[in-house]
Amino acid sequence: MPLKRIESEKIIQMLKDSFSKNQRYKIIALIIAIAAWVYVSIDENVTVKMDVPFKVDYSNDTGLVAIGDIPKDVTVTLWGPIDIVRALGPSQVKATLEIGTPVKGDMKFELTPRNVYVPADNVKVLKIDPSKIKLNFQKYTEKK
Repeated sequence: MPLKRIESEKIIQMLKDSFSKNQRYKIIALIIAIAAWVYVSIDENVTVKMDVPFKVDYSNDTGLVAIGDIPKDVTVTLWGPIDIVRALGPSQVKATLEIGTPVKGDMKFELTPRNVYVPADNVKVLKIDPSKIKLNFQKYTEKK
């Protein structure tokens, strides 16, 4: 029985020593660990989906107008630093399809990251939904 008591006293003393000795080094290690965690969490990249306004620009010299379902918004998937991506709002990100001069009939277009304006250089556009748009251009005539 006395042997168990001595062992338990040694264990208790070791535990006390582990908390009370080298406190300066333990505090420094804790500060380094917290600083590393903050650095990693700030530098973290995230993926965010948002609906952004969509606009079709084309020359109207030919008198043609786009008919059919033109989406008002497209869903854009962005990837970048957490603080920058979360600070971006739908009013800052814009999707535009510039056609130039359309021709009469159906025209199909593919939306790429080049069609999306993002005001931050370190944020990438991963995906646009819908990625394909079909527009029908017809001659505009006024009813009298």
